Amino acid sequence: MPLLNIAILARIPLIREGLRALLAGEHDFRVTVLSSSDDMLDELLAADAEILLLDVQVLEHEGWDLLRDLQRALPTCSTLVIGDNPNDPRVVNALALGARGFLLREASAREMANAIRAARDGIIVLHPQFAAQLAQTLRANEIARDENELGTSELIEPLSERELDVLRLLTRGRANKQIAAELFITEHTVKFHIRAILGKLGAANRTEAVTLALQKGLVSL
Repeated sequence: MPLLNIAILARIPLIREGLRALLAGEHDFRVTVLSSSDDMLDELLAADAEILLLDVQVLEHEGWDLLRDLQRALPTCSTLVIGDNPNDPRVVNALALGARGFLLREASAREMANAIRAARDGIIVLHPQFAAQLAQTLRANEIARDENELGTSELIEPLSERELDVLRLLTRGRANKQIAAELFITEHTVKFHIRAILGKLGAANRTEAVTLALQKGLVSL
């Protein structure tokens, strides 16, 4: 039986080595461990990766561009995002960019191996908690679309240029501290802008705000 080429990409050594150890008992897996670098795509191509285990923290740095590039350069590679929060909005964005599933870091060796084999066979793999959250989000999106068609979901007030800047960074999964650093403003100002964004979009939280903004074409992935 040919070996299944698996690449692990994580910024934190403990996570990289933990995932490698978790898969050590699977004799049909060939595992390559990568750290975040400028040569990630070249290394994935060199490894002929069929499955990429991508730690969610990489998305905050090079991960978004990597997902886009990987779709073009190695379309046969299936990406599984690994994280610790089933409500993480970055995961929805990753799926929109071509990722094929999401697993929690607490998954057992058997769960991880089964998920990898399912992804190899073309199956989208989602942790049950995340699948439930995604179904709820999709239902909310459907309702929002219906309201849009009825003309009842217009913006209460247009977003300012600065609010759009903050919203774009929210879409990329940035935390308040990161947004403040990138825009050279204080965290207090970031929170002020986020409250304004939620109010103008009629959103209850950051995830819903990003979802509505994508629907309305205010931002893109």
